[in-house]
Amino acid sequence: MSTLSTGELAALFQISKYKIRHYIDEGILVPKRNSENGYYFFEEVDIYRLYQIILLRKMGCSIQEIKESLFSENVTIMLEQAESRLSKQIKELQEIQKNAKKIIYSQKKIILNKMIFVEREDRYYQKLPDQIIDEHSINYSQAAKLDLPHLDELVFIFSEDESEIVCLKSNKETSDFFFPAGKYASKSFIAENEATIKNQINIFLEELAYTSKYPASKNIIIYENIYPSLAYRDAMVYSIEVKL
Repeated sequence: MSTLSTGELAALFQISKYKIRHYIDEGILVPKRNSENGYYFFEEVDIYRLYQIILLRKMGCSIQEIKESLFSENVTIMLEQAESRLSKQIKELQEIQKNAKKIIYSQKKIILNKMIFVEREDRYYQKLPDQIIDEHSINYSQAAKLDLPHLDELVFIFSEDESEIVCLKSNKETSDFFFPAGKYASKSFIAENEATIKNQINIFLEELAYTSKYPASKNIIIYENIYPSLAYRDAMVYSIEVKL
């Protein structure tokens, strides 16, 4: 087989000549040099070695790892380690992709600023402990110490006396509030601050009084829609629901 110059080798693998020179300087690619002009030339063994290096770099191996493995003839162990890392990265990327799909799907599915009627199953909520409420704000540091579940799915319940109660999802045994299965009036909206939420509650109740022939429950549920909210920079998507 005829030899290749640095430029020809770079064109073959579609990488820069500077990257090839870097591998030479690091000692993981060791081509011969022309004694007359000092230029490197690459034989079949060098081409194979460069292919190994490029593959291992794509698999996340460092220059030092490649150097140690190639010169100790222990490439298999490094490949096994690289494959293990890749498997973990693939799982992480698949999870990220799954979340991205959920955000996109929720954006397309959710209907903003329009009252709809939905069927819900039985739902139970537990009041958030008083010790983690600090001036109407949640002390997440304290909440983490208590190892509370569903902290990313807070529900705000406005009771009959119009007081706001912060709750978490719960089960029948530990619940403070029970919302039975059945038809609910629901409306989703984008809120940038607390004032917007309160205004939307008033609008929702006014619309409900005109459009629904069923008497509504006195308890109002308000919750953030996590996945649709992730598509906005400075706003969140909330939903209001009332049992009919």
